[in-house]
Amino acid sequence: MICPNCGNEGGEGKFCVSCGAPLTQMTPMPQDQFQQNQQGLQQNQQGFQQQQQFQQQGYGQQQFQQQGYGQQQYQQQGYGQQQYQQQGYGQQQYQQGYGQPNQFQTNGGEPSVYFDGEGSEYFPILLLNGLLLFVTCGIAFPWVICKNLKWRKSHTIVNGHRLAFTGTPGDLLGNWIKWWLLTVVTCGIYSYWVNIRIREWEMSHTCFEDDYHGDGMDFSDCFYDGEVGERLGQALVAGLIITFTCGIGAPWAVVKLLKYDMEHTVIHGNRFAFNGTGAGYWGENAIVGLLMTITCGIYSAWGICRINKWTYRNTFIQSTGNVKTNY
Repeated sequence: MICPNCGNEGGEGKFCVSCGAPLTQMTPMPQDQFQQNQQGLQQNQQGFQQQQQFQQQGYGQQQFQQQGYGQQQYQQQGYGQQQYQQQGYGQQQYQQGYGQPNQFQTNGGEPSVYFDGEGSEYFPILLLNGLLLFVTCGIAFPWVICKNLKWRKSHTIVNGHRLAFTGTPGDLLGNWIKWWLLTVVTCGIYSYWVNIRIREWEMSHTCFEDDYHGDGMDFSDCFYDGEVGERLGQALVAGLIITFTCGIGAPWAVVKLLKYDMEHTVIHGNRFAFNGTGAGYWGENAIVGLLMTITCGIYSAWGICRINKWTYRNTFIQSTGNVKTNY
Protein backbone atom coordinates (compact mmCIF):
# COMPACT_ATOMS: atom_id res chain seq x y z
CA MET A 1 0.00 0.00 0.00
CA ILE A 2 1.27 3.50 -0.87
CA CYS A 3 1.91 5.69 2.16
CA PRO A 4 -0.01 8.97 1.85
CA ASN A 5 2.56 10.69 4.04
CA CYS A 6 5.81 10.03 2.17
CA GLY A 7 4.54 8.51 -1.08
CA ASN A 8 6.68 5.40 -0.77
CA GLU A 9 5.55 1.78 -0.70
CA GLY A 10 4.48 1.33 2.90
CA GLY A 11 4.44 -2.46 3.01
CA GLU A 12 1.68 -4.75 4.19
CA GLY A 13 1.72 -3.85 7.88
CA LYS A 14 -0.23 -1.24 9.83
CA PHE A 15 2.61 1.33 9.67
CA CYS A 16 4.71 2.61 6.79
CA VAL A 17 8.12 0.99 6.71
CA SER A 18 9.68 4.25 5.41
CA CYS A 19 8.25 6.96 7.63
CA GLY A 20 6.24 5.10 10.30
CA ALA A 21 2.91 6.73 9.45
CA PRO A 22 -0.20 4.55 10.11
CA LEU A 23 -1.50 2.69 7.05
CA THR A 24 -4.77 1.43 8.43
CA GLN A 25 -7.90 2.39 6.52
CA MET A 26 -5.81 4.25 3.96
CA THR A 27 -6.87 4.31 0.35
CA PRO A 28 -4.24 3.62 -2.26
CA MET A 29 -2.67 6.80 -3.77
CA PRO A 30 -3.45 7.46 -7.44
CA GLN A 31 -0.55 6.83 -9.79
CA ASP A 32 -0.30 10.44 -11.03
CA GLN A 33 -0.18 11.84 -7.49
CA PHE A 34 2.43 9.24 -6.60
CA GLN A 35 4.63 10.39 -9.49
CA GLN A 36 4.26 14.04 -8.45
CA ASN A 37 5.32 13.19 -4.90
CA GLN A 38 8.31 11.30 -6.20
CA GLN A 39 9.38 14.27 -8.34
CA GLY A 40 8.97 16.62 -5.38
CA LEU A 41 11.14 14.40 -3.21
CA GLN A 42 13.84 14.33 -5.87
CA GLN A 43 13.77 18.12 -6.22
CA ASN A 44 14.03 18.57 -2.45
CA GLN A 45 16.96 16.21 -2.35
CA GLN A 46 18.72 18.01 -5.20
CA GLY A 47 18.13 21.38 -3.51
CA PHE A 48 19.57 20.09 -0.25
CA GLN A 49 22.66 18.79 -2.03
CA GLN A 50 23.10 22.10 -3.88
CA GLN A 51 22.83 24.07 -0.63
CA GLN A 52 25.50 21.89 0.97
CA GLN A 53 27.73 22.41 -2.06
CA PHE A 54 27.34 26.20 -1.87
CA GLN A 55 28.23 26.23 1.80
CA GLN A 56 31.30 24.09 1.13
CA GLN A 57 32.41 26.49 -1.60
CA GLY A 58 32.17 29.48 0.77
CA TYR A 59 28.88 31.08 -0.18
CA GLY A 60 27.15 30.62 3.13
CA GLN A 61 26.28 33.42 5.50
CA GLN A 62 29.27 32.74 7.69
CA GLN A 63 31.63 32.97 4.70
CA PHE A 64 30.10 36.31 3.63
CA GLN A 65 30.62 37.71 7.09
CA GLN A 66 34.21 36.48 7.10
CA GLN A 67 34.81 38.22 3.78
CA GLY A 68 33.64 41.53 5.26
CA TYR A 69 30.05 41.75 4.09
CA GLY A 70 28.38 41.38 7.45
CA GLN A 71 26.64 44.15 9.34
CA GLN A 72 29.53 44.50 11.73
CA GLN A 73 31.97 45.04 8.87
CA TYR A 74 29.76 47.72 7.34
CA GLN A 75 29.66 49.57 10.62
CA GLN A 76 33.44 49.32 10.93
CA GLN A 77 33.81 50.83 7.46
CA GLY A 78 31.68 53.80 8.44
CA TYR A 79 28.30 52.91 6.98
CA GLY A 80 26.42 52.39 10.22
CA GLN A 81 23.86 54.78 11.64
CA GLN A 82 26.25 55.96 14.32
CA GLN A 83 28.84 56.93 11.73
CA TYR A 84 26.27 58.91 9.74
CA GLN A 85 25.31 60.85 12.84
CA GLN A 86 28.96 61.56 13.59
CA GLN A 87 29.40 62.97 10.08
CA GLY A 88 26.52 65.36 10.60
CA TYR A 89 23.66 63.68 8.76
CA GLY A 90 21.68 62.45 11.75
CA GLN A 91 18.49 63.93 13.11
CA GLN A 92 20.33 65.72 15.88
CA GLN A 93 22.53 67.49 13.36
CA TYR A 94 19.47 68.57 11.35
CA GLN A 95 17.99 70.20 14.43
CA GLN A 96 21.21 72.02 15.19
CA GLY A 97 21.92 73.00 11.59
CA TYR A 98 18.69 74.66 10.43
CA GLY A 99 17.10 71.70 8.67
CA GLN A 100 17.95 69.09 6.12
CA PRO A 101 20.86 69.81 3.76
CA ASN A 102 19.99 70.93 0.30
CA GLN A 103 21.28 67.84 -1.48
CA PHE A 104 18.79 65.67 0.40
CA GLN A 105 15.74 67.86 -0.22
CA THR A 106 14.58 67.24 -3.75
CA ASN A 107 11.52 67.86 -5.83
CA GLY A 108 11.25 65.38 -8.68
CA GLY A 109 15.02 64.91 -8.71
CA GLU A 110 15.77 68.64 -8.49
CA PRO A 111 17.31 70.41 -5.47
CA SER A 112 14.80 72.21 -3.27
CA VAL A 113 16.45 75.60 -3.95
CA TYR A 114 18.30 76.38 -7.16
CA PHE A 115 19.02 79.08 -9.73
CA ASP A 116 18.62 78.52 -13.49
CA GLY A 117 19.64 81.88 -14.95
CA GLU A 118 22.23 81.92 -17.76
CA GLY A 119 24.87 84.46 -18.68
CA SER A 120 23.69 84.73 -22.28
CA GLU A 121 20.35 86.06 -21.02
CA TYR A 122 21.83 88.32 -18.34
CA PHE A 123 24.53 89.85 -20.54
CA PRO A 124 22.23 92.32 -22.40
CA ILE A 125 20.58 93.26 -19.08
CA LEU A 126 23.98 94.01 -17.58
CA LEU A 127 24.90 96.18 -20.57
CA LEU A 128 21.62 98.09 -20.40
CA ASN A 129 22.00 98.69 -16.65
CA GLY A 130 25.49 100.05 -17.12
CA LEU A 131 24.31 102.35 -19.90
CA LEU A 132 21.42 103.68 -17.77
CA LEU A 133 23.69 104.44 -14.84
CA PHE A 134 26.19 106.20 -17.09
CA VAL A 135 23.63 108.32 -18.95
CA THR A 136 21.68 109.30 -15.80
CA CYS A 137 24.76 109.80 -13.60
CA GLY A 138 23.43 107.16 -11.18
CA ILE A 139 19.90 108.56 -10.89
CA ALA A 140 18.48 105.40 -12.51
CA PHE A 141 19.89 103.23 -9.72
CA PRO A 142 16.39 102.25 -8.42
CA TRP A 143 15.48 101.06 -11.94
CA VAL A 144 18.68 99.02 -12.11
CA ILE A 145 18.02 97.42 -8.72
CA CYS A 146 14.45 96.46 -9.68
CA LYS A 147 15.56 95.08 -13.05
CA ASN A 148 18.21 92.90 -11.42
CA LEU A 149 15.88 91.70 -8.67
CA LYS A 150 13.10 90.87 -11.12
CA TRP A 151 15.45 88.82 -13.29
CA ARG A 152 17.13 87.04 -10.38
CA LYS A 153 13.87 86.14 -8.62
CA SER A 154 12.33 84.85 -11.85
CA HIS A 155 15.20 82.36 -12.13
CA THR A 156 15.09 81.18 -8.52
CA ILE A 157 13.07 78.04 -7.72
CA VAL A 158 12.05 77.03 -4.19
CA ASN A 159 10.40 73.63 -3.70
CA GLY A 160 9.31 73.61 -7.33
CA HIS A 161 7.84 77.14 -7.15
CA ARG A 162 9.42 79.90 -9.21
CA LEU A 163 9.75 83.21 -7.37
CA ALA A 164 8.34 86.53 -8.56
CA PHE A 165 9.33 90.09 -7.72
CA THR A 166 6.52 92.66 -7.70
CA GLY A 167 8.41 95.81 -6.73
CA THR A 168 8.63 98.76 -9.14
CA PRO A 169 11.16 101.60 -9.51
CA GLY A 170 8.43 104.04 -8.48
CA ASP A 171 7.92 102.15 -5.20
CA LEU A 172 11.64 102.17 -4.48
CA LEU A 173 12.38 105.74 -5.59
CA GLY A 174 10.70 107.44 -2.61
CA ASN A 175 12.48 105.19 -0.13
CA TRP A 176 15.76 105.60 -1.99
CA ILE A 177 15.62 109.39 -1.76
CA LYS A 178 14.80 109.18 1.97
CA TRP A 179 17.65 106.74 2.66
CA TRP A 180 20.09 108.87 0.67
CA LEU A 181 19.16 112.04 2.58
CA LEU A 182 19.48 110.25 5.94
CA THR A 183 22.90 108.96 4.94
CA VAL A 184 24.06 112.46 4.02
CA VAL A 185 22.65 114.04 7.22
CA THR A 186 24.29 111.40 9.45
CA CYS A 187 27.64 111.64 7.63
CA GLY A 188 27.30 108.14 6.28
CA ILE A 189 26.28 106.42 9.52
CA TYR A 190 22.82 105.58 8.20
CA SER A 191 24.38 103.62 5.33
CA TYR A 192 24.55 100.63 7.70
CA TRP A 193 20.75 100.77 7.92
CA VAL A 194 20.31 101.04 4.16
CA ASN A 195 21.32 97.43 3.53
CA ILE A 196 18.69 96.24 6.01
CA ARG A 197 16.02 98.51 4.54
CA ILE A 198 16.72 97.31 1.00
CA ARG A 199 16.46 93.67 2.11
CA GLU A 200 13.20 94.41 3.93
CA TRP A 201 11.75 96.16 0.89
CA GLU A 202 12.94 93.38 -1.44
CA MET A 203 11.34 90.57 0.58
CA SER A 204 8.11 92.52 1.06
CA HIS A 205 7.74 92.36 -2.74
CA THR A 206 8.78 88.72 -3.21
CA CYS A 207 6.40 85.77 -3.50
CA PHE A 208 5.80 82.51 -5.35
CA GLU A 209 4.90 83.21 -8.96
CA ASP A 210 1.87 80.90 -8.86
CA ASP A 211 0.58 82.66 -5.72
CA TYR A 212 0.70 86.20 -7.07
CA HIS A 213 -2.78 87.64 -7.59
CA GLY A 214 -1.98 91.25 -8.42
CA ASP A 215 -2.21 94.37 -6.29
CA GLY A 216 -3.64 94.02 -2.82
CA MET A 217 -1.95 90.66 -2.17
CA ASP A 218 -0.98 89.91 1.43
CA PHE A 219 2.83 89.67 1.78
CA SER A 220 2.82 89.33 5.56
CA ASP A 221 4.46 85.87 5.39
CA CYS A 222 7.27 87.13 3.11
CA PHE A 223 9.80 89.18 5.05
CA TYR A 224 13.34 89.80 6.22
CA ASP A 225 13.67 89.97 10.00
CA GLY A 226 17.36 90.78 10.46
CA GLU A 227 18.13 93.39 13.11
CA VAL A 228 20.31 96.44 12.44
CA GLY A 229 22.45 95.85 15.52
CA GLU A 230 23.05 92.19 14.73
CA ARG A 231 23.76 92.86 11.05
CA LEU A 232 26.11 95.69 11.99
CA GLY A 233 27.97 93.35 14.32
CA GLN A 234 28.28 90.75 11.54
CA ALA A 235 29.57 93.43 9.16
CA LEU A 236 32.15 94.64 11.70
CA VAL A 237 33.43 91.09 12.24
CA ALA A 238 33.61 90.60 8.48
CA GLY A 239 35.53 93.86 8.14
CA LEU A 240 38.01 92.79 10.80
CA ILE A 241 38.54 89.45 9.06
CA ILE A 242 39.30 91.22 5.79
CA THR A 243 41.58 93.77 7.45
CA PHE A 244 43.72 91.39 9.53
CA THR A 245 44.09 88.92 6.64
CA CYS A 246 44.98 91.65 4.12
CA GLY A 247 41.94 90.72 2.05
CA ILE A 248 42.63 86.97 1.96
CA GLY A 249 39.75 86.30 4.33
CA ALA A 250 37.22 88.21 2.20
CA PRO A 251 35.42 85.04 0.97
CA TRP A 252 34.93 83.85 4.55
CA ALA A 253 33.65 87.30 5.52
CA VAL A 254 31.13 87.30 2.65
CA VAL A 255 29.92 83.80 3.53
CA LYS A 256 29.40 84.92 7.13
CA LEU A 257 27.09 87.71 5.94
CA LEU A 258 25.31 85.37 3.52
CA LYS A 259 24.54 82.96 6.34
CA TYR A 260 23.06 85.74 8.44
CA ASP A 261 20.93 87.13 5.61
CA MET A 262 19.60 83.70 4.56
CA GLU A 263 18.70 82.75 8.12
CA HIS A 264 16.55 85.89 8.38
CA THR A 265 14.79 85.48 5.02
CA VAL A 266 11.27 83.99 4.89
CA ILE A 267 9.03 83.41 1.86
CA HIS A 268 5.53 82.05 2.54
CA GLY A 269 6.67 80.34 5.74
CA ASN A 270 9.89 78.98 4.19
CA ARG A 271 12.85 80.20 6.25
CA PHE A 272 16.17 79.75 4.51
CA ALA A 273 19.65 78.89 5.69
CA PHE A 274 23.04 78.68 4.05
CA ASN A 275 25.74 76.02 4.37
CA GLY A 276 28.34 77.27 1.90
CA THR A 277 31.95 77.64 2.98
CA GLY A 278 34.55 80.34 2.52
CA ALA A 279 36.78 77.92 0.65
CA GLY A 280 33.98 77.09 -1.78
CA TYR A 281 33.22 80.77 -2.35
CA TRP A 282 36.90 81.50 -2.87
CA GLY A 283 37.13 78.73 -5.48
CA GLU A 284 34.15 80.04 -7.44
CA ASN A 285 35.47 83.60 -7.42
CA ALA A 286 38.95 82.43 -8.45
CA ILE A 287 37.46 80.75 -11.53
CA VAL A 288 35.29 83.78 -12.34
CA GLY A 289 38.22 86.19 -11.89
CA LEU A 290 40.46 84.13 -14.16
CA LEU A 291 37.85 83.88 -16.92
CA MET A 292 37.04 87.59 -16.66
CA THR A 293 40.73 88.40 -17.07
CA ILE A 294 41.05 86.16 -20.11
CA THR A 295 37.90 87.60 -21.74
CA CYS A 296 38.64 91.23 -20.78
CA GLY A 297 35.55 91.38 -18.57
CA ILE A 298 33.06 89.86 -21.05
CA TYR A 299 32.61 86.84 -18.78
CA SER A 300 31.21 89.07 -15.99
CA ALA A 301 27.55 88.20 -16.78
CA TRP A 302 28.32 84.49 -16.78
CA GLY A 303 30.39 84.96 -13.61
CA ILE A 304 27.47 86.57 -11.77
CA CYS A 305 25.24 83.66 -12.79
CA ARG A 306 27.88 81.19 -11.64
CA ILE A 307 28.07 82.83 -8.20
CA ASN A 308 24.26 82.87 -7.95
CA LYS A 309 24.09 79.17 -8.81
CA TRP A 310 26.71 78.37 -6.18
CA THR A 311 24.86 80.48 -3.59
CA TYR A 312 21.48 78.81 -4.10
CA ARG A 313 23.06 75.38 -4.47
CA ASN A 314 24.22 75.85 -0.89
CA THR A 315 20.90 77.27 0.31
CA PHE A 316 18.30 75.06 1.94
CA ILE A 317 15.04 75.40 3.80
CA GLN A 318 14.78 75.65 7.55
CA SER A 319 11.17 74.58 8.07
CA THR A 320 9.77 76.59 10.96
CA GLY A 321 6.31 77.53 9.69
CA ASN A 322 3.70 76.50 7.17
CA VAL A 323 6.00 75.37 4.39
CA LYS A 324 4.55 75.08 0.91
CA THR A 325 5.86 72.08 -1.01
CA ASN A 326 5.01 70.00 -4.05
CA TYR A 327 5.79 66.70 -2.35
